[in-house]
Amino acid sequence: MEILIVGALQKEIDGLLADLKNGEQVRAGAFTLSRGTYANHTVYLSKCGVGKVYSAAATAAALTAFPSIECVINIGVSGGIGGSKRGMIVVSDKTVHHDFDGTPDGLKLGQLEGFDSEFLPCDGEMVARMEKALKAENLPYRIGTIASGDQFIASKEKGEWIHNTFGAVACDFESAPINQVCLVYGVPFIAVRAISDNGDEGAVESFYTFLERVAANGTRAVEAFLRLS
Repeated sequence: MEILIVGALQKEIDGLLADLKNGEQVRAGAFTLSRGTYANHTVYLSKCGVGKVYSAAATAAALTAFPSIECVINIGVSGGIGGSKRGMIVVSDKTVHHDFDGTPDGLKLGQLEGFDSEFLPCDGEMVARMEKALKAENLPYRIGTIASGDQFIASKEKGEWIHNTFGAVACDFESAPINQVCLVYGVPFIAVRAISDNGDEGAVESFYTFLERVAANGTRAVEAFLRLS
């Protein structure tokens, strides 16, 4: 299988990068990817940069340059909301753009033009396989909605609003835009996010304090997924 794994920050993909065999650098448009093998899969690792535009552009560039890619995983750390705690893994069964508002044009909050719901579905088979991997690794996890927006959520009030409005259990910058691109390209997708903070006033300090530690949990989860695939 050929798999694209996208992370916003270098530290979010370093663990996987260290374990790739026969690694090489390849170009996809303006982006440089690392390509290698893991558990008999061809893996493309992309450090896309933070935010919706970078993540969507990097994903589209990779899927265009390497049309043999069969599925996409977004990895990284995330803010926990709706009871998700630091160190837990959240796997997306759907995503939503929490900062997209087309309601004046008759759309639901978060709904994109051309989609019949505000929620963007993820691949059910990949979700089930990841859940099996997480159980094998004995990692705490939740499956649910990940909400994305070009905002670092560092307010308890804002985090609660996102949870109450969309039922989301994690918030980030990249999951929904990458999912959107994958839906356009017809490529299966899930996001696997390790919770680094609680989406409140202490989020920034917590994020940088626990980034590497919780990112390692995400690496364990994805590598277990690859071994099962």
